Amino acid sequence: MVTCRQGCDEWCEEEVGNIVFRKDPELRIEKTPYPGVLLVYSRVLTPDRAYRAVVFREYGFVENIIPVQCTGLIEDFDRFLQCVDGLLQGLRMVKLKLRVRGVRGYSEALWSRLKNFLKERGVEHSPESPTCLFIETVGLNLYGGLGYCEPVFKYRVEYR
Repeated sequence: MVTCRQGCDEWCEEEVGNIVFRKDPELRIEKTPYPGVLLVYSRVLTPDRAYRAVVFREYGFVENIIPVQCTGLIEDFDRFLQCVDGLLQGLRMVKLKLRVRGVRGYSEALWSRLKNFLKERGVEHSPESPTCLFIETVGLNLYGGLGYCEPVFKYRVEYR
């Protein structure tokens, strides 16, 4: 999942596409109903390899890149959490980042369930952690993964 600067979806799509296309010519990038949110699909690369290929680059229009290692539906949240449980193996702390789009009233309930889920597994939610557990929704679809908390590098033009 890639988030873009407002109004720059096409440029953002091109930035990410230029990097991943070299590794996967069958790359597919889909726009979502939400401006600035793109879903990137690879047939060749695993989510981890795709994430590593794009996360340490400089971008002008990409705001953030979120690895998607787990998917599901909000109404089947427990099954989604089974996948997330596998991501947490060996972790003692993580920063939880939740973003709910298009579904009113779910943010608070999901946040509470996720915090309890982490606590039950002995994983501390810490704002200081360099590793983030990203949970994102697009409508009723859930996307989750572990990644770096720092946003992507921004290309800056200096004027003199």
